[in-house]
Amino acid sequence: MERREEYSAYIGPNAGAYLEVFPRFAAAGEAGYGHGFAFSWNWPAFFCGVWWYLYRKMYLWAAVDFGLSVVFGWTFFVPLLWAVARAVSGNYLYFLQAERKIRDAAAYPSAGSAAGGGAGGVADPARLALLERLAREGGVHRWVAWTAVIGVALLFGLAALFFRLLLEMVPAIQEHLPAATGTLT
Repeated sequence: MERREEYSAYIGPNAGAYLEVFPRFAAAGEAGYGHGFAFSWNWPAFFCGVWWYLYRKMYLWAAVDFGLSVVFGWTFFVPLLWAVARAVSGNYLYFLQAERKIRDAAAYPSAGSAAGGGAGGVADPARLALLERLAREGGVHRWVAWTAVIGVALLFGLAALFFRLLLEMVPAIQEHLPAATGTLT
């Protein structure tokens, strides 16, 4: 299965989870034009949002997600609805990006004969070049996970500092808090 190998090269880590879902999108599209949407759920997209898009190199969707978070982040239901929409559509959007990248990479002259594969089990140099190109262009940004963890830790640290300073600066707040007795029982 030629396309499966191309998907795997493009996806990189955790390719197995996506290789189970991608054929459903291709099958849904066989009835009509191009590729079709089929229901799937992506937990990392649900919980991580913009970080998941950056991790999977989906920069446009990361910008859209960030913009919606800035505009509607102050509400409760819109971010929750957006998280559900992200989880339902994330795999499909990633599939569309993988399809586009595979099509673009195959159009380059060095990968022009990649569609034929090797004869008799012999590796075709053009096919190998295509798979190497897909692995370079696809995959993940490993730095995103570390940046997200450090960013969230800094955010919590700054929030704790802010509230501590707020408590010290506004004596009226302290009057409404229960007094500490200083003893443990």
